[in-house]
Amino acid sequence: MTSSNWQENAGDDFEQIKEGSPTMYWSFGLQRRLDLMLQRVDFKNKKILDVGCGIGTFVKKFGEYSSQVYGLEYDQKKVDQAIPEVKQNIVQGEAEKLPYPDEAFDIVFSHEVLEHVNDDQKAVEEAFRVLKNNGEFIVFCPNRMYPFETHGIFIKGKYHFGNIPFVPYLPKSVYKKLTPHVRNYTNKDLLSLFNDRKWQITYHSHVFPGFDGLQRRSKFFSKLLRGLYSLETTPLGNFGISHYLIAKKAS
Repeated sequence: MTSSNWQENAGDDFEQIKEGSPTMYWSFGLQRRLDLMLQRVDFKNKKILDVGCGIGTFVKKFGEYSSQVYGLEYDQKKVDQAIPEVKQNIVQGEAEKLPYPDEAFDIVFSHEVLEHVNDDQKAVEEAFRVLKNNGEFIVFCPNRMYPFETHGIFIKGKYHFGNIPFVPYLPKSVYKKLTPHVRNYTNKDLLSLFNDRKWQITYHSHVFPGFDGLQRRSKFFSKLLRGLYSLETTPLGNFGISHYLIAKKAS
């Protein structure tokens, strides 16, 4: 089976590491995120854009709710390897320069992508541009309060893959030296991207991991840890692995 995380096999290829790893298969963790979105967003018959869609895993899943689902992916190799059923709706491009007209979509989706783009502010502005009035921008991105760095680190130019504890809690100057390939957002960092008064933040929380990797090794322990999901609505939820934000384009 192809590795679920391309970064694990990337060696010290900085560009491949910086671009991140696509979602290769549907999992419990992704289904849970979809379920959380369905509680707050109506996808039925909406025109949807998945920015940074990888091979189109979410594009295919959103297709269960709408016939107008499109994907954009920076890496041409991932576009070429896209899921056959949705490949015709996926194009190569940049989040900071979307190849779509103004007010083209009802929903723009960004799943663990903002941390990888060259200019995250520009990517947010482009999402705003292509959204219709009252359209919704759904974002999942890394939470700096989570105690593990999930994108690996560089030490003396050598990449070390893995979930490395407490790196996000280091001073920002030190953290950036270890992680030049990725961003990690505090609440303030993320919300600052939406300072324009034309955005209305309708929801912002944090989500815990899916523990999908653990499930492949121990279903018992993964089920045990998933019991922590009830803590997401408490102050401990601030330590979730990812931000989950919904912003509406004001009319």
